[in-house]
Amino acid sequence: MKRVLSILFMVVLLVSPIIAKTTITHWMHYSPARVELILEMAEEFMAANPDVEIELQAIPEGEYKTKLLAALAAGSGPDVAQIPSNAMTEFYNYGLIQPFPESVITTESITGDYIPAAVEKLVIEGEVYGVPTDVQTVVLFYNPVLFEAAGLDPNRPPQDWNELMEYARKTTIWQDGKMVQSGWGIAGYHPVVETFMRQAGATFWDESGEEIVFEEAQLEALKFITDAVKVEKVYVPEFGSRWTGFKQIKQAMVFGHGAMVGSFLSTGSKDLLFKTALAPAHPTTGSRANVITNWALVIMSDTDDSEAAAKWLTYITSADAQKKWMLKTGELPSLKKVLEDPELLSNELYVPIFESLKYAVPTFSRGWADPASELREIAYNEIINNNMDPKTALEKAIKEINIYLEETFSQF
Repeated sequence: MKRVLSILFMVVLLVSPIIAKTTITHWMHYSPARVELILEMAEEFMAANPDVEIELQAIPEGEYKTKLLAALAAGSGPDVAQIPSNAMTEFYNYGLIQPFPESVITTESITGDYIPAAVEKLVIEGEVYGVPTDVQTVVLFYNPVLFEAAGLDPNRPPQDWNELMEYARKTTIWQDGKMVQSGWGIAGYHPVVETFMRQAGATFWDESGEEIVFEEAQLEALKFITDAVKVEKVYVPEFGSRWTGFKQIKQAMVFGHGAMVGSFLSTGSKDLLFKTALAPAHPTTGSRANVITNWALVIMSDTDDSEAAAKWLTYITSADAQKKWMLKTGELPSLKKVLEDPELLSNELYVPIFESLKYAVPTFSRGWADPASELREIAYNEIINNNMDPKTALEKAIKEINIYLEETFSQF
């Protein structure tokens, strides 16, 4: 009997196909909705590609950078990973990433099919080194009920900076020296600050493209935002979190990413009503420039099967996938054709968010540390918390940004 079984086993081995699988390890930062969706997509991809195994590792965002860089330095990193688009140049300079095979995606297709601002930093030396993910712009959220109570048209958001301040004044309420309702929640979030600076005409870089310079347009925008707190008092830090105030119907307006739609719907007051709108334009330039932030999905340089890796990454950023991302996580589409999807456009909350992508410009920021954050950490905070002169605070922030850029990129 043993001999018969042995013979039968050998026959099975001879006639059964042996599938050699390629394993693609994928690292990303963690969020519940993101993990759930990516696991679902991995199952679908593996069913269609039985010769590929996707192994996912989701890491809390606060630990993600440290763990990824340590693993790469030790030679035990993933095959593909999610990195900030700001970090693309760093990873390229250190030889950590490789280009996508042209058999999967070409420079012509990525620049033609995607919105330009989302992919500008992902094409290096004429080759595709990443595909966009986690795309977000800056939009205005406003409460039409509080607008109407203040005598404002609930269907007409502010169209320029002057109206923004006017609406903020009219929807701010003080009682007995205490703010009980804020017209505009402000925290100096740097993509918002940079958006205002871009609208005023800021370009940030000197002619060499290596150093940030001071510009009057930067100062104009910074002063407008901080005057809203220091002079107009439409918001004060003591009022509390701008997000909480908006969710609790104690704040009329707040700027944020489109992904906040889901947060407001799921965690806001049951009576919360809100609408979305484009960021108001500069009253003189008329610009609605809008700073885009996004991450990139990249193939690490020591990945053996770059074609399988590229197919996986383009699968999870395809048109169908981007629609799922939008509906489940609030991540904006970057493919032009998805922005024309009738189902998505039937939701009035999405329409201004999608329209904001028409005005999208990449942040000036370079490097994983995101030096543009100094616009809040130094410039905004020094003015609000320490009463520093706006020009002095801005110059201090620019100095720190340039120190970082010098330390990070001068050797290349």
